[in-house]
Amino acid sequence: MTDSPSADSPAEFEASLEALEALVARMESGELGLEQSLGEFQRGMELVNRCQLALDDAQRRIEALAQETPSGTAAQNDHHASAHVPRTPEPHDTTDPDVPF
Repeated sequence: MTDSPSADSPAEFEASLEALEALVARMESGELGLEQSLGEFQRGMELVNRCQLALDDAQRRIEALAQETPSGTAAQNDHHASAHVPRTPEPHDTTDPDVPF
């Protein structure tokens, strides 16, 4: 086994993204032959899949962290905060009928 970062680490994601960007630049240069382009395309799809897996994992971790928040805490904080907000009186209709807006 190697000492490289795991597939879902931010460093691995960044490395995969950089490799994908370099690969796209090589393909867009027009200097690759058909076989080389096909090989690069296949490698690019592998990199895209690796990046997508890392993003999916990050999303699952964010959702898990969001669910760990006690459900009543946010509602209690909102209730206490709204109790301290002064109410403003409703404005009277002072519009001039000659003003179009």
